[in-house]
Amino acid sequence: MLTAHKVQTDIMALLADSELCAELSGEVYRNGYRPRDSRLEDIVVTFVAGTPAQVERGAVTLNIFVPDITPYNNGVYVEDGQRTSHIEVLADHWVQSLTTSRANYKFKLLRTISTDNDEAIHQHFVVVQLEYQFKD
Repeated sequence: MLTAHKVQTDIMALLADSELCAELSGEVYRNGYRPRDSRLEDIVVTFVAGTPAQVERGAVTLNIFVPDITPYNNGVYVEDGQRTSHIEVLADHWVQSLTTSRANYKFKLLRTISTDNDEAIHQHFVVVQLEYQFKD
């Protein structure tokens, strides 16, 4: 049987040697472990749900943080749209690379990869929601 930590660990391992991670300035964290004051492009992996069965199913969310920019140096923060757009494409390429030959998981997107914002920390984040199936 899978546990939440096992799923997160497996996803983190799949990210570790990816082009996506190589392009980012930060690290990969489990939900709750990202440093509060990070201004790096970090990935946070969150276990959403799982159901035990012969074929285990569940969902995970990846949030890829991108610091906002102040293009006019006036203290007004805006999304670095060029960067978030590029990361959305990289994230899609990573998802497309996830085949059962790399792990015992079968993945599919739950929704279109998109970008959301966290005004409190002046950062946007690319959201990747994945459904998984695992068969040992």
